[in-house]
Amino acid sequence: MTNEEYQTIIQLLTEILQREQSNTYRIILYLVPNVGIVFGTTLLFFLFQWWHKQKMALIQSGQYKPWSFDIRLYSFFVGLLLTFTGFALSFVFILVLGRSMAMLGGLIPFAIGLGLLTFYKKSK
Repeated sequence: MTNEEYQTIIQLLTEILQREQSNTYRIILYLVPNVGIVFGTTLLFFLFQWWHKQKMALIQSGQYKPWSFDIRLYSFFVGLLLTFTGFALSFVFILVLGRSMAMLGGLIPFAIGLGLLTFYKKSK
């Protein structure tokens, strides 16, 4: 963050404080998502670093066993989940809201699920 950006943020915060002296809680409400993002990112960084060190230690000690991942079975499972979830969402949205853009909330997972099931069927 550059000094100009920092000064702009400080200026905006002071203007908010001057306008609404009784509503100082809003600054905390504005900062909560940012603090959550910073802490979440930090947590994920250290989690991935720990996993990497653990894997490297297992490799050095000769105890590392690579696990196999069956993409075909995974695509079948996720395809079924998305297809039926998308179908149910589409059905409910059509009943409640009629033909509207809300149907995309169900049609998109339905289409992705059908695509994954097609991948499962074609990749024998």
